[in-house]
Amino acid sequence: MTNDVAPITLQEREARVNKAQRLLSENKLEALILDCGSSLQYFTGISWWPSERPMVAIIPARGDIKYVCPGFEEGRLRELIKIGKDVYAWQEDESPYKQMATALQDAGIQTGNIGMEERLRFFILDGVRKETSHLAYVSGDPVTMPCRIIKSTAELALMQKASDITSAAIKFGITQLREGMTQNELSSIIDDAQRRLGGEPDFSLTLFGESSAFPHGSTKPRTLRKGDIVLMDCGCTVQNYSSDITRTIVFGAEPTKRQLEIWNVEKQAQERRVQCCKDWCSLRRSGCCRKKDNYRCRIWTRI
Repeated sequence: MTNDVAPITLQEREARVNKAQRLLSENKLEALILDCGSSLQYFTGISWWPSERPMVAIIPARGDIKYVCPGFEEGRLRELIKIGKDVYAWQEDESPYKQMATALQDAGIQTGNIGMEERLRFFILDGVRKETSHLAYVSGDPVTMPCRIIKSTAELALMQKASDITSAAIKFGITQLREGMTQNELSSIIDDAQRRLGGEPDFSLTLFGESSAFPHGSTKPRTLRKGDIVLMDCGCTVQNYSSDITRTIVFGAEPTKRQLEIWNVEKQAQERRVQCCKDWCSLRRSGCCRKKDNYRCRIWTRI
């Protein structure tokens, strides 16, 4: 199902960095520091394991991105870099935080606020803060959130493709249900289907009967019986964009009155939540939502 997938282009990532730099200036931030994780990948396209050895990207309000990495990883990092070129490598007997301080200094940053993206680990913040006590370190949310919350057409297409794959895998899993099978067996079937359809399986939580009443299952082993609720909470990634879909059915029998009652309560709750979000979006478009309500706007946009 992924033959028609178009990866995020270099031009789109460059536009994201440009937007981040504009937001840095608007929020009076001199730079944004990115740890390994989704924000690093969003802006640079680099996927990096968050080990105990810091590797960060620094987006200054003006100028090119700078990278700080372990010396023995420099060659691999340079192969991955598509935006920027400056790499500050640190050796095992050196401080990575001094290299971060040097990178900030080389960007012309002598004073001001430095934004830290939300998933940056504390030991990195603590280390660079000690090396640059003349700078103030604050949340980078005013930069990362406005960028990442608003999805481009290319992003929406990747999210839709991941969702299509998960939906198809769940439908296939339902055809494989049999009395006596375990929850893990069904999870493996759905994971395998997502992989065969072109996704990278992320999770497949499947729960039978009373186990489905627990948000993330029970520790008690369970096999499938007729009349059981079968809950499937599954997801995959396509080009690092994720799906997360839950479906429930009743296996081998008509739903009981109680099962239908609970299902309808949940459906009504979801419909009301969707309508509430639509109403809030209408208020935003009409101009009723002012800057003082910006925090609430971000929360609702996430929903």
